[in-house]
Amino acid sequence: MANQIAIDSNMLSIQNRLRITSERMRTYANKTVDEIIDAEKAQGNSRAVQLEKQLVSDPETLIKTYQLDNPGNKFNIISEIPEKKKPELLEYLEDEDLRLGLNFFSQEQLLKLMEDVALIEEVVNAALVCFPLEKIMEMMPDKELNNFIVNKDLDEKFLKNHLVKMEPEVLASMIETATGAPVFEEKPEKLMGILNKMDKDTYKEALIAMNPDAKRLMVMNMYKQDDEVLQLFPAASYTNMLADLEKEDMMPCVSAFGTETLINMNAELPPELMSIVLTQIDPKDFAKILVRQYPDLLTHIVAS
Repeated sequence: MANQIAIDSNMLSIQNRLRITSERMRTYANKTVDEIIDAEKAQGNSRAVQLEKQLVSDPETLIKTYQLDNPGNKFNIISEIPEKKKPELLEYLEDEDLRLGLNFFSQEQLLKLMEDVALIEEVVNAALVCFPLEKIMEMMPDKELNNFIVNKDLDEKFLKNHLVKMEPEVLASMIETATGAPVFEEKPEKLMGILNKMDKDTYKEALIAMNPDAKRLMVMNMYKQDDEVLQLFPAASYTNMLADLEKEDMMPCVSAFGTETLINMNAELPPELMSIVLTQIDPKDFAKILVRQYPDLLTHIVAS
């Protein structure tokens, strides 16, 4: 790599480890650590040979020599890692660090990522962090409620078990709207019998005709038995709700995202911002990464 990487380093520590004089150390101004070690090896300094071995085998020596616990040093080194390789380093971060990285996105960008990258289960849980279930149902558009009630992935038996628990007038109104004929029956079981005898299209029309507030109540009752029913609503229905919040009020919802989703989201950051996020890598992990994958970077570090 042609460019040299300037970092802050404890040159006194290097001087002491190599047991060289201050005067000779001054002759190494603007030299890389590797160049200093090579020069000392040429002078017959056995400590330089020892330090060279430790730099490629002992993370602690690497950390102390290059002060890898310094975020500025880490940033300058990470900035030299090829852009396409940087996302691979995100797996070394803790979830908390990855969540902090999401602050670099605008609210609009973050909501788009939620739709494109997050699992629907995570999107639902994100909404539940910011809103109670009742509020979510209140904000759920009628169109989505209609799509939900006729969703082919909604278990038919589960649906009918909840339909029979609806108020008789709700069921009667559904039947009247679908058939155009008045209904005088008041027993839920018999009203369900009428619904069950309908052809597919009429039955679907009856379901859609259910009062929206009754649909919302039914979904909440379903949720008590199976919280996965909320995953039948599209991600956009939840992100649209979150879009009404200020970004700072929306950010707690990122606690709902798992590690893989957080990594995939951070992977969409521009290279420089991703480099900032990656400075949170544990120094020991970073030292091991450099030794295993990027030893060439170390040869271009200028310690000052």
